[in-house]
Amino acid sequence: MLKYFSISIIAALAMSMSAFANDLVVVVGGTGQTGWETVKEAVAQGYKVRATTTNVDRAKESKGEDGFTWVKMDARILDDIRAAFIGADYVISTLGGSCYDPGGPRSPRYVDFQGVVNMAGISKDYGVKQLVLTSALGAGLPDQPLNQFCDNVQMWKWLGEDYLRDGDLPYTIIRPGGLGTDEGGKQGIAMAGIGGLKGKAGEIQRADVAKVLVEVLGNQGALGKTIAIGGDSNSRPDEWRDTFSDLPVDGAQAPPFQRGQGE
Repeated sequence: MLKYFSISIIAALAMSMSAFANDLVVVVGGTGQTGWETVKEAVAQGYKVRATTTNVDRAKESKGEDGFTWVKMDARILDDIRAAFIGADYVISTLGGSCYDPGGPRSPRYVDFQGVVNMAGISKDYGVKQLVLTSALGAGLPDQPLNQFCDNVQMWKWLGEDYLRDGDLPYTIIRPGGLGTDEGGKQGIAMAGIGGLKGKAGEIQRADVAKVLVEVLGNQGALGKTIAIGGDSNSRPDEWRDTFSDLPVDGAQAPPFQRGQGE
């Protein structure tokens, strides 16, 4: 009886791992610093991975193509998104607009907002299980200095977030604080709902942001939530993994351009 029970468990685990390995994750913005860490993390976790870039040849030359595939995609072009999202189970967006193209096609308006709208619409059409959006801790704050020299980036990010909150596509929004480039997994991660960290978040490494972005995939406790994250030297490196269910589900949001919104 014990032998049969053990074999049954092994078979069930094998089936679970097989199903997990068949899930395709599209990482949008795979050549960016956070995007590249996310590609590596998703591959390490056993997902099939398709990473997007606007220049496939350059991406292959600089990053290689080991354990995943590159695909050309511009989030402003619907046909690009359609081609990149074919067969996707999950989408993780790590895109961000340029501060050096105010009002132009690479500006936050067309990347952090319109790009999110485009990706959300096609994700819904294709039956994507979950769209995970990388935003920023100060999204929605009108008086953030970053808005002054970066084309109101925090307001456009907020509007992109809120498009997801107002829709019916399964989503999770991750708002990291200050980003570092050191090795991940060396400190804890603080997590809170909207407004929960407010100046209490330490610098978080991009590799740790990637761990969170991948960990929320298919995680029921993370669905429908906007999650602020930052470094936390007072907790264990993996302690954060069990906290998603404790965070509040997103409620109704006040319009942007008002004080008190965001972090």
